[in-house]
Amino acid sequence: MDKFKSIEAKAKAGLSFEEVFASPEYQNMLLSMLETTAKIAGYRRSTKLRVNIINDSDGDCPAYTNGEMVHINVGCQFAERLKKSYNLYNLFVVGLLAHEEGHILWTDFAKFNEANEAIKSGYIPLGDDLYDYDEEIENYSEYDEMLANEKIGRIYLLNYFHNILNLIEDIYVNAKQSSKFAGNYRKGIAVGNALIYEESPSIAEMAEMGLSKAVIYSNALVSKLKAKDVYYGTPEAEEEYSGTVNYIVSEIATMIMATPEKRVLACNLIICHLWKFIEEDIQNLKDKYDDEDSSDSESSKSPLSPEQEKEIEEEIAQIMSGLQGQTEDTKDTSAIAQPSAVQKNDKSLDDEKSSLTEEEHEAMRKALAACLCDGSSSAGTVTSEDYTAEDVDFNSILNGLAHNKAVDISENAIEKELNDDIRGDYGIADSSSGATINRFRSIPSNSKKSYERIVKGIKPIANAMVKELERVIKDENLSESRKNRIIGKKLTTSKLYKPDYKFWEDRKNPKKVIDMAISVRVDESGSMYGDRIDTARVSCVLLKTVADELGIPIEIIGDTEDNTVELYPYCTFDSKDGNDKYRLVSMTDRWGNRDGYAIRFCYKRLKRRKEKHKLLIIISDGMPAADNYVGEAANNDLRVLTRQIKRDGTAVIAFGFGSDAQSLSSIYGKSFVCYEDLSKVPKAFAKVLKEQILRNL
Repeated sequence: MDKFKSIEAKAKAGLSFEEVFASPEYQNMLLSMLETTAKIAGYRRSTKLRVNIINDSDGDCPAYTNGEMVHINVGCQFAERLKKSYNLYNLFVVGLLAHEEGHILWTDFAKFNEANEAIKSGYIPLGDDLYDYDEEIENYSEYDEMLANEKIGRIYLLNYFHNILNLIEDIYVNAKQSSKFAGNYRKGIAVGNALIYEESPSIAEMAEMGLSKAVIYSNALVSKLKAKDVYYGTPEAEEEYSGTVNYIVSEIATMIMATPEKRVLACNLIICHLWKFIEEDIQNLKDKYDDEDSSDSESSKSPLSPEQEKEIEEEIAQIMSGLQGQTEDTKDTSAIAQPSAVQKNDKSLDDEKSSLTEEEHEAMRKALAACLCDGSSSAGTVTSEDYTAEDVDFNSILNGLAHNKAVDISENAIEKELNDDIRGDYGIADSSSGATINRFRSIPSNSKKSYERIVKGIKPIANAMVKELERVIKDENLSESRKNRIIGKKLTTSKLYKPDYKFWEDRKNPKKVIDMAISVRVDESGSMYGDRIDTARVSCVLLKTVADELGIPIEIIGDTEDNTVELYPYCTFDSKDGNDKYRLVSMTDRWGNRDGYAIRFCYKRLKRRKEKHKLLIIISDGMPAADNYVGEAANNDLRVLTRQIKRDGTAVIAFGFGSDAQSLSSIYGKSFVCYEDLSKVPKAFAKVLKEQILRNL
C-alpha cells in the first residue's frame, strides 16, 4: 500500500459521526434517493422535494416532514447504539427517509385531518360505516355517546384517535414503501421496526411503569404489526394481553393496506375493542376534575375553565407520551401536506376486498397479520452482521470523505515540507527578508474553464508525443530470446548433448521503463508579462499533461520577489487532490526574480526523488533582478550552480523566452535554448522532453 492509500485508510477509519452524517455529501445522497424514488413512484407535484439534515442531540424526534422537505435529526438519541456501525446507522437513516417520503407519496392528509375534525366536533369519523361494518360491534354506542356529550372524554378521544391513526398510517406507509422499493429502503424500514421493538420496554415493564392499559395495548398492537412480535416480558403479561392483541390484529390487518377510510375505521375498531381501558382513563380524569354537569343538556358547552382544559390536555398528552414507535411530530398535521398526487392515481388503494369469500378474507387476514410489511424484521435482530451488505452509494460517500480528509492531511504535509525546504543555505542568493510559500487550496471555477481551453489547444501535440513514446517503449520491450547461453531461464532439452553447456535461453533485453522525475522552475517576474507568461503557462500545461499520461512525477514552481521571495508550487510531486493542473492557470507575471534561490529550492526537492533520472527545466526571459542579487555576481552564482547540478547527474535545460533572453546563454551554455518566436515553444518543449525520455530508457 502506497503512502497516500495508507493515509486514506486511516482517514476512513477515523471519520467521526458528524463528518459522515452531517456532511453535505451525505445529505446530497439522501436527496438523490428521495428524488429518484419519488419519480419512480410517479410523484407529480410541482413542489421540489428536499432533505434537511439536523444534528441535535437534544431533539427527541428522529424525523418529520411538512410534505415538501424531509427533516432528519441524525443527532437524535433514539438510535444511539447503532452509531457504532456507520453502515447500520445509514440504513436506519435511509429507513427514516423512506418513511417520511412514504407520507408525502401515500398519505391522504385531507382524510387524515377530516377524521380528526370529526372527533373534535363530537362525532365518530365515518361512524355509519363503522356501524355497518358490524351491527353488533361492541361499545359503539358508548364511543358515540362519549364524543357527543362529554368534554373530557372528547379531549381524550381526540388525542388517542389522532395518535393511533398516525401509528396506523406509519405502518401503512412503511409497508407501501417496502413493497414499492426493495434494497436499502426495505432494509432501513426493517431496521427501524426492529429497533422500536428492541428499544421499547416489555409489556410487563410498561405495566410496572404505570402506563395506561389503553396505551399498553396500542404499543403491543404496533409491535405486532411492525416487528411481527410482542415482547411481553412475563408469561402473566402474555396471558393477559396476547389474546386481545392477536384478535385486533386479525381484525384490522387488511384494513390498514386498503383505503384511507378503512384505516380510519381500523382506528375506530381499536377504540371500540379497547373501550373499557379508555373509559378507565377518562373516568380518572373526570373524577379529578369533577365534571358532574356533563350529563345535562348544556354539557357540550363544558363548564371547564380554559385553564382546566389546558391542564387536562397536558395530562392527556402525558398519557399519550407512552405510545411507542412514532417517527414524526404528530401534534399538528394541518400544515403537513395536501392529498398525495400519487395516491389519487394508485389503483392498489381501491378496496377490492369486498369480492372475497369469507374463507379468503380470513386467510388474507392471517397472512397479513403474520407479515404485514415486506420490510418488517423478525424481532430482536438489529445487528451489524444482518445489515452491512455492501452499499455502493454509502461506501462511495465514506470513500469520498476519507479521500478528502486524506487530501487535507497530505496537503498539510506538503505545505509543511515546502516550508521546511525554505530553510537552508542558499548562498549569495539567500534573501534577508526570507521566503513564503503560496500554495492555492481552493480552485476558482473559471480556472477549470481556462485550463480546458488550453488543453484543447495542446492536446494534439501531447497525444502525438505520448503515442510515439509508448510505441518506442513497446518496441524496446519486444521479447527476443537469446539461444545457446551458458545460463538462462529456459532449458533447451534437445541440446543437452553439447559439451559446452550452451543449452539455455533467455530474453534479449530487460524491460524498459520511464524512471524519471521532472522539476520545472518558472520565472514570474514582471518582464514575463503578455505572450511570455502565456507561453510559459501553455508549455507547463503541456508538460503536466504528458507527464501524467506517462506516469512521470513532475513539480512546477513559479517564483518572484517582492520584499520576500515568493514561491508558487503549482504542481508538487506528491499532490493527490487532482487540482494541480488547474493551479497552473494562476501563473502570471509579478515582480522581481531571484533565480538562484528558486533554482536551488527546486533542485533540493528534485534531488530527494528516488527516480534514477532527473530533469530540471528552467524557464526565464532574462537575467536575475532582485534586491542585492543582480549583475555579474548573480550571473556567476547561476553558472556555478548549474555546473554543480549537472555534476550531480541531473540534466538541466534552460528555456529563454523573447529577445531579452539571449544573454542567458552565457550562464547556461549548451543547456540553453532561446525562442523569440513563442508560437514554437510548446512543440519545442515536447521535442526536448521526448529526447530526454528516450535517452534515459
